[in-house]
Amino acid sequence: MKVALIGLPQSGKTTMFRALTGAGGHREKGALNLGVVKVPDARVDRLSDIFQPKKKVYAVIEVVEANAPHASEKKAGQSTLDAAFLNLVKPMDAFLLVARAFDEEGLCEPAVDVDAILGEFVLADLMVLEARLERDTMDRKKGKPGMPNDEREALEKCQALLNDGKRLADDAELCANPLLRNYSFLTGKPVIVVANVAEADAAADRVAVLSRYGLPVAGQPTFACCAQVEAEIQELPEDERPEFMEAMGITEPALNVVIREVYQALGLMSFLTSGEDECRAWTIRKGTPAPQAAGTVHSDIEKGFIRAEVIAYDEFIALGSEAAAKKAGKYRLEGRDYVVQDGDIIHFRFNI
Repeated sequence: MKVALIGLPQSGKTTMFRALTGAGGHREKGALNLGVVKVPDARVDRLSDIFQPKKKVYAVIEVVEANAPHASEKKAGQSTLDAAFLNLVKPMDAFLLVARAFDEEGLCEPAVDVDAILGEFVLADLMVLEARLERDTMDRKKGKPGMPNDEREALEKCQALLNDGKRLADDAELCANPLLRNYSFLTGKPVIVVANVAEADAAADRVAVLSRYGLPVAGQPTFACCAQVEAEIQELPEDERPEFMEAMGITEPALNVVIREVYQALGLMSFLTSGEDECRAWTIRKGTPAPQAAGTVHSDIEKGFIRAEVIAYDEFIALGSEAAAKKAGKYRLEGRDYVVQDGDIIHFRFNI
């Protein structure tokens, strides 16, 4: 799962990157900052207490922070976003859009900034669509096969939606069309807005702060935090963080909010595996059948899938041990049609 931090210059992207990845959680690669964020999961901790495994592994979110350079010239109806930047962000699963909501003069306009970037995404997608449809039209005129009619029809629907100033994500059915998967349209990806507020607003009522700046925009999921304060929290030893947060009046770190919003926006959840070697959380999309869930562990397990031995996390904890759970008959065997649920503890049976 990859998330891109985007935003205008001076919005606080780099500070927000530090707030998410901590002091040592990132590395540079050229002009990019790359980071890995562990997803806190008390279930993994509890299972590790029970099994005492050699290691415990949390789910992770990869975070990429890069500037959005603009092309030197902009023609009518074209995006100003640099082509290299667009190539960078296309593989991302979601965007964290950092908008500046702090200055002494009160001149910042985060709602305008958000609207501008969303508008640039619309133009960028329109450029891709128009080029693809034009090339298909030329191929047909030359007697070449062209793209399948159903694919062209889907692209024309996308074009009409974007010409109305809407995002592809506004049409869930169209956005889920498998014919569009390879296009990686920017407006089809979730965007979570982070209003980067002043330290004085770090503990203020979130709804009131957002309302003051005209947020949220266009129904985009939006939350407020002070990136500088959040970065300081992540750079403290873990045992000192609660006291610092209490002193600042912060009840929940921004990292937790980001993880929750990303999981919700992408429809994600975690199942668990446990044992003496490893206790681990695996991230999948809601509605994933058991064989595909097995494939996240290893492709060979999916190919040779036979059954999934499953117990709900809450049931397991209530009984206290694997032996007690088996004695109570709480483990059940599920087949290929079983849809994995959040918190399932699974042992896959397979043959290769």
